[in-house]
Amino acid sequence: MILIVNLNLAVDMIVNVNGLQTNRVQRAVSTLRQAGGKGVNAARVLKTLGESCSLTGFLGGRSGELVAAGLRAEGIASSCTRIKGESRTCLILNDRKNRQQTVVNEPGAQISDDEWIDFTHAYERLLINSELIIITGSLPPGLPADAYAQLIHVANRQSKRVLLDSSSDALREAVSAAPFVVKVNDAEAGELLNENIGDFADAAKATDRLRELGARNALITLGARGAIFNFENVKYRFVPPKVEIQNSVGSGDAVIAGLAAGLRRGLSPQQTGALAVAAGTANALHGMGRCSAGEISEILNEVSFCVEETRRD
Repeated sequence: MILIVNLNLAVDMIVNVNGLQTNRVQRAVSTLRQAGGKGVNAARVLKTLGESCSLTGFLGGRSGELVAAGLRAEGIASSCTRIKGESRTCLILNDRKNRQQTVVNEPGAQISDDEWIDFTHAYERLLINSELIIITGSLPPGLPADAYAQLIHVANRQSKRVLLDSSSDALREAVSAAPFVVKVNDAEAGELLNENIGDFADAAKATDRLRELGARNALITLGARGAIFNFENVKYRFVPPKVEIQNSVGSGDAVIAGLAAGLRRGLSPQQTGALAVAAGTANALHGMGRCSAGEISEILNEVSFCVEETRRD
């Protein structure tokens, strides 16, 4: 089983409009409320790929009940820690006309010391039957910046592989805890490393930096252009076919789901990276992890790869 740690779970409120304009009143074409968070998007893709997974994090209040009900309705297994606060809501303004998405995320409920202790005890028990762990998303208020690093250290002591997808201070602290793979996009890597990542060569060098900071392996995505996967110090460049992007929200989550599926199946680095990029590309056809197995398979056949030569300055 693949365990997904998404501490800051949410209700996703998706508002569809035709041509988003600021500073004026608009009518929504339709709205949808569903279980949300980066881990939920990843779980949808893993389920589509036929992988067994379970989600854990914090849930509280009526919003937490809505998330739990949504997960049950989608057949996504979960084991979450209850909190006194209210789970957050994330607003996704989906402009269908221009194919653009504007996302406004609440910070989340304040987590107490006792709630964090309760979660860590439950997490240790969940690790026992988990083959692979995905840690993804932002940290809710109240948790220390090294919260993910703590979880990675616990998993490493049980010889469990951790895939990390985060940003800002949480990413900075967690990289040094030696996750098996760090998966970030070019902007997140650039912020962490304080450098501009403009092309594949920049990304390849950045994966070396991530490994120097503590990650055992690293994957950096560059949007529709593809990704660089540095696995055991060999860098693979993956380029997906061009598709008509409808909604890119959740594509990074689909990438880590494909990465986890490939690693759990024991695929080669080339096959694993290609599956990750195919899943991320397929997600962009719909958004929010809603792609089909057929779409992933079709795109996978068209993903090209090569060994990337690191530029020497």
